This record gives sequence, structure tokens and C-alpha cells, in this order.
Amino acid sequence: MATQSFDLKARLANRNEPFLFSWMTMPSSHLAGQLARLPIEGVCLDLQHGMIGFSDAVDMIAAISNAGRPAIVRVLWNEPGLIGQSLDAGAAAVIVPMVNSKAQAEAVVKAAKYPPLGGRSWGGYTAFQTYGMSPADYLQKANTITQVFAMIETQAALDAVEEIAAVPGLDGLFVGPSDLSIALSKGAGIDKTAKHTLDAMKRIATAAQKNNLVAGAFAGSADVIKTYAAMGYTFMAGAVDVDLLQAGAENLMKAVKGV
Repeated sequence: MATQSFDLKARLANRNEPFLFSWMTMPSSHLAGQLARLPIEGVCLDLQHGMIGFSDAVDMIAAISNAGRPAIVRVLWNEPGLIGQSLDAGAAAVIVPMVNSKAQAEAVVKAAKYPPLGGRSWGGYTAFQTYGMSPADYLQKANTITQVFAMIETQAALDAVEEIAAVPGLDGLFVGPSDLSIALSKGAGIDKTAKHTLDAMKRIATAAQKNNLVAGAFAGSADVIKTYAAMGYTFMAGAVDVDLLQAGAENLMKAVKGV
């Protein structure tokens, strides 16, 4: 039985040091367990753009939890059943894409939190085991120990970000800078550090901080992490599994050729 001992909420309350996690696109519980043992603090399973299905994710969440790290899930879409399903499987946090309005953010909270904050459906049998809790204890603590992030990645979401951030029960905002930069440039290109992208991200971070939410973003590289951290982002995807493989192979070949 997996036991989730990592207190993600307590860790995220420390805003002085960014929480960095890897980003998985490949369906493998073995790889998930290995990534969870690297010197980073969590692993996110990308069910939206990765090749991971829910049946894959169940075993991957268990492997990550067994390694003492929090499993984060970017769900397939902004749909209540998918949010609850990931939490029932033991995810410590869910990142919900395409949250474009206050009403949609309220629906996300309703799906992710039990009453009185929301209306999450009961039945997280795997989650009870993952956290090593009785059903009664899990019910009392779930709203605190599980985190829900609304993605801000469109012009509509940016226009409504102050209203979205003020929705009770939301734990954080998570920027998808690639989609956001595409939207802001009207399809001209992807630039995660363009001026228009960073200006928008400053506005998002301000909205998060004003409402005591965690500001998160997909960064993907050391330089981008540093840029976002300077704006107040503390919950960031630092490396994609395929990028880690490529970087490792490139470093190996450079070392061999340099001999």
C-alpha cells in the first residue's frame, strides 16, 4: 500500500524557495518511480497532451507516492468527473486546463472539494490507501491536503483573472505560457519570455498573491524558472521526461567526444 507522507500544502506555504517538479508525458510507473527519486520535489502526469491514460496514471501515482513525493495530475480537460477521478486515485494536486471564467473556476472547486467548499462526489477508495487514512479522516482532511490549480492560458482567462483568483476554495493559478503566448500574439508564435507574455504573467502573479493563492507555471528550463521565480512564481514544472532523456544523451556524447 502506498502511503503519501508529503505535505504539499505545507511545502507550498513556504514561498521563499520554488517548488520544482518534473513533467511526465510517457506512460510508465517504473519511470514515474525513478523520476520521483531524482533531486526534485514532485512529478506531474500530463493527461492532456501526454500519452498517459487514466489506467496508467493510477499505477504511476502509486509509484510516485511510494517514493515519498506528491503526485500532481494535469487532467485531460476542464470536466468535473476527470478532476474527481484523479483525486480519487491519490493525486496530491490537480491542474485543470482551460479555466476561462469565474463560473468555470467555481465549477472546478465544486468538483475538487468536499462540502462546504464544493460538492466533490464521495468514493476515493484508492486515495484513502495512498494517504494511509481511514475514510472518515480523509473526508475531514481532503480539502486541505489536496490542491487544485486553475490554468490561465487564454485571453479570456487573463481578462477574468482577478475574478477567477477570488473564487473561494481555489488553491492556486497555473500559467500555461505556451498557449498564453500563442493567444496574446494572435497565433504568431510561442515565446514564454516575450514581453507580452511576461507582462500578462505579472498580472496573474499579482492576482494570485492578492488572494493568497500559489502562483504556478510551466517553465521547462533553468533560465525560465529563474525568470518566473523573480515574478513570484513558486510552483513550477522544471523538466519534461523526454527533455531529460535528450539532455542526458547529449551530455554523454559530449563527454565521450571530449575524451
